[in-house]
Amino acid sequence: GGASVPPPPAKLEKLRDAGKLPVLESGVPKVIHQTWPSRDTSGVAAHYRKWSASWGACHPDWLHVLWDDCDIRRLFAKHLPDFLPVYDAYPNPVQRADIFRCLVLKEYGGLYADMDYECTGGVDGPTGLNPPQDSPQGACKVFIVNSPDPEHDGVLQNAFMASVPEHPYWTAVFDLAVERRSTLSGRIWGEIPIQNTGPGLVSDAYTMLPEGEVKTAVCGLNNTEFSGQALGQAPNAIHRNAGSWCACRFPAINWACWKKCKEKKKTYVPSMYRDLTRYKRSIDKGEKLSDKDQATWDQYGHLFQSYYDKYGEFEDI
Repeated sequence: GGASVPPPPAKLEKLRDAGKLPVLESGVPKVIHQTWPSRDTSGVAAHYRKWSASWGACHPDWLHVLWDDCDIRRLFAKHLPDFLPVYDAYPNPVQRADIFRCLVLKEYGGLYADMDYECTGGVDGPTGLNPPQDSPQGACKVFIVNSPDPEHDGVLQNAFMASVPEHPYWTAVFDLAVERRSTLSGRIWGEIPIQNTGPGLVSDAYTMLPEGEVKTAVCGLNNTEFSGQALGQAPNAIHRNAGSWCACRFPAINWACWKKCKEKKKTYVPSMYRDLTRYKRSIDKGEKLSDKDQATWDQYGHLFQSYYDKYGEFEDI
């Protein structure tokens, strides 16, 4: 059983070329892009298929496209052939998947979501991809979820990104990707992919932009609404963070999952839990938090408290 596989990009290309691709008021096309190595998804775990199908359920009037590896290489050959030697030289599949999402948003616009992202409430509301045009966010043309771990990933996370087509931010991303193309490590999950093609790339491309119209148009989405990765729930979309990055080192992330990891002798504790546990202990003692720590507590504390009440404290933090 399970949901049907989203169509390949041919329909998207026809609609775009005919000028018939529907768009939000923000200018973001109503297209959801996802990728998997092949169109044969029979071996894909049921939870991935469920999460992918959630996008069609949330947004039935959007075009949902699944790009496979062959589609992606054709995309580069057609729209960015000078980058193909860099693309082909990446040693790790995750790097090609990373850089694909930047090109597909540059060329077609729309929303890119990882296969372990689940739509829980919809993303085209006023705090999401369709802000009121007369609001401060009305100038936003590129939307990228804020990173739950900025010290590790940078300020933005590339698992959930949306854009109008041909925004100049993506040119800056590819310029930086060319600068960072040399890879000295074959480690699949090391720091190199994060900085060469992953969240570090999109974050640094943003922070390096000069102040002005282009930078103002790149907007971070609140990760309590559009990621939930730190605490396992979110009202609009949630990053389940499922398995392609070691599931126990980066759990999906909730306390029950962490406790299962601990049973397997995996002792990594997500840094967010360490920090929030420390903040709660300080608050319980009547101690004042720093402004930065207080801001983090203000954002996550209520969700943390609900998990704390349900699962108790991590004894060894």
